Amino acid sequence: MTADPHSPNLLELARQDIDRLDDQILSLLAQRFAVTEKVRQAKAGDKDAWPLPIRPARESAILRRLLAKAKGTPLTPDLVVRLWRAIICQSSLNQAPISIHVSRHLNGNTAHRLRLRDHFGAMPVEEYRDEAQALLQINAQPSDLCVVETEQPWAEAFVAGKAGAARVIAALPVLKEEGIPKLLVIGQAPLSDSGDDETLVISSGKLPRDFAPEPAWQAKSGALRLSALPGFLPEHESPLVGLSRSNAALGLVLAGHYSRAFGF
Repeated sequence: MTADPHSPNLLELARQDIDRLDDQILSLLAQRFAVTEKVRQAKAGDKDAWPLPIRPARESAILRRLLAKAKGTPLTPDLVVRLWRAIICQSSLNQAPISIHVSRHLNGNTAHRLRLRDHFGAMPVEEYRDEAQALLQINAQPSDLCVVETEQPWAEAFVAGKAGAARVIAALPVLKEEGIPKLLVIGQAPLSDSGDDETLVISSGKLPRDFAPEPAWQAKSGALRLSALPGFLPEHESPLVGLSRSNAALGLVLAGHYSRAFGF
């Protein structure tokens, strides 16, 4: 006789399995955070350690690997990203306090606030009058981050040096959607190739039509233009150095590098 899958005994066994697995997950999370505490201690004893605990290339590599392993399972890409972003953010906060600085315009957009919450978890968000004021905060506090709306007028303040040594280090959302990234994350982090990046440049005009590589996307930020070039392109190597020398009127500025959105 086949057992009734809806019988009380089978249901109770399934619940016991869930409780057992939940206990294992909790134990593994505690172990993971214990390892990140070792990382914090190691950095505390290193006078050359970077002020910001966030490592965008490393975080992207973690998510890329886990998303690949999750294929063919009931775990959706959205669930994997949400779960591990929460873990990664808490690990970062355990190493150092981090605040997110945004403009009043960005903070007034509900969809953007949800993106910030999903990506940065419990990190506090502070609002400022405009993008220039928000950028100034990370110049004063290198361990913080600024998030700007891609097509809002932040580029002029960035080129003017309001963000200091900070650069674009990430783009949101991290799961691929149609069109250009909605938000750009600006902060100080070690330059590192994640293996699937875009290089963001700012210019006063359009790039030459025959320039290679062809931009993945282009947009305007106030009076300036943004161009996202495929790959991790160094500022003082070809093709960027050649473009700057042959088109000085463009006023080309390297805004940063970020991992491309994960597509499925």
